[in-house]
Amino acid sequence: MKHLSLYLILTLWLVWVVPSSGICGPDMEKMGMDAVAAAKKALSPGQIDVCLTNAGSALLDNQSCGILLDVFSGESGVSLGQGSLLTVHRAWGEPPWAAFVSQPSPKELNMVLVRITAQGPDLKGPLNVWVDKETDFTPFYEILGKEAFSLVTLANGWADKVPPQVLFGSLFHDHLCCGVFTGYFTSRYILEQFPLTEGQGYIYIGTPAWCQDDLIMNMLNLTPGKHGYVTMAYPWSRPWKTADAVYNNLGGIVVRKDGPAGGGTAWVLSFDWQWDKFQKFAGLSQDKPDWKNDPWLHVMYNRFFTRHLDRPSEFVSVIKSRKLETKEEVDTLVRLGANPLEILLGKDSSWPESH
Repeated sequence: MKHLSLYLILTLWLVWVVPSSGICGPDMEKMGMDAVAAAKKALSPGQIDVCLTNAGSALLDNQSCGILLDVFSGESGVSLGQGSLLTVHRAWGEPPWAAFVSQPSPKELNMVLVRITAQGPDLKGPLNVWVDKETDFTPFYEILGKEAFSLVTLANGWADKVPPQVLFGSLFHDHLCCGVFTGYFTSRYILEQFPLTEGQGYIYIGTPAWCQDDLIMNMLNLTPGKHGYVTMAYPWSRPWKTADAVYNNLGGIVVRKDGPAGGGTAWVLSFDWQWDKFQKFAGLSQDKPDWKNDPWLHVMYNRFFTRHLDRPSEFVSVIKSRKLETKEEVDTLVRLGANPLEILLGKDSSWPESH
């Protein structure tokens, strides 16, 4: 009787301490297979060319949904290695979803968004998400909801065959705006113009920072945790004005450091969006982009960038450089309270601006 009581107490303790899940592995696999089957049925003639999903970080009934990646690959033929199974970065623990896309012709990107639930697949679509000049995103938001901009820009980037570095960085960024793409040119420029030798390393200072910084961190493997990336709040469209010069189109700062105890060299970069050339490419007459109201501009700009992949110097250049003789000089650019623009370019008496 004593042993039976101990057994019951232990059983109750395990039930209380270990969270139970109503979904076991085989059930999760079946839900994935049902999702693919439903998508194939909706995407006449049943072909799936690419899948975008948050399954890698999603949870359903407190269970990891990672097995869905294997199911999607096995049931539809998409592949991580071939770049047709795209895992979109999301906060850990969100409910699982997958967007299945068929491309029967160059200007058809037929998408079905499937939310995977214990009650069965919940489908939205299909709809053609291929973006052209002045494409209205309203139907995308109505059908795809909050995931619309992310899924539409990523699917178009895949169809336009953007470089894998851009696609990888944009998956981390969770969408493919043209701001992410600019980081490809900045990274290429850094690697080509300031190559590393044994013992050297980069520090990138996002001053200003914009969407490109997520791709730069990915391409150059620079993270805050490894002390390779620093950002400081500064408006990306604001020029830096000193008594001697006005520095427009600021594009960030890169430092090539000479080992952990040495100095290095710092370069202040400029990024030129080549708006005039893009206007001609897209056949536009407007004076400046309206990113908020014209989201199609991002896809069109990405296509423009794709035609200039081997010419990073068309977009990126050096405003000013400085030799850093000691580690202390390197540290002055990145330590708490530093103003690297003032150190490298000179004082801007109008900064910080009063609000």
